[in-house]
Amino acid sequence: MRIAVGLPALVSVLGLVSVLGLVSAVVHARRRKWLKAAEAVLPVLGVDLLLFGGVEEKSTAFLWTGALLVVAGFAAEALSFWRARAMEQKAAG
Repeated sequence: MRIAVGLPALVSVLGLVSVLGLVSAVVHARRRKWLKAAEAVLPVLGVDLLLFGGVEEKSTAFLWTGALLVVAGFAAEALSFWRARAMEQKAAG
């Protein structure tokens, strides 16, 4: 069974994910949690650049910029995880 999803549906879903990611980043930034804001917004913007600029428009610059933003977002998330884990171990030990 093949499910056909049109480009407008894909744009709508990615638009919704982008808006939710940006709202989450703004909430974290207002609380001055900059690392959490970065881990919320960087992967979302990176995926948008990857799909719309790199894949759809076939632009290498957008493709690599999007990939770097996604990697930076995941690095911020890993750093946040390691910090939280170190704080838990410090509190327990």
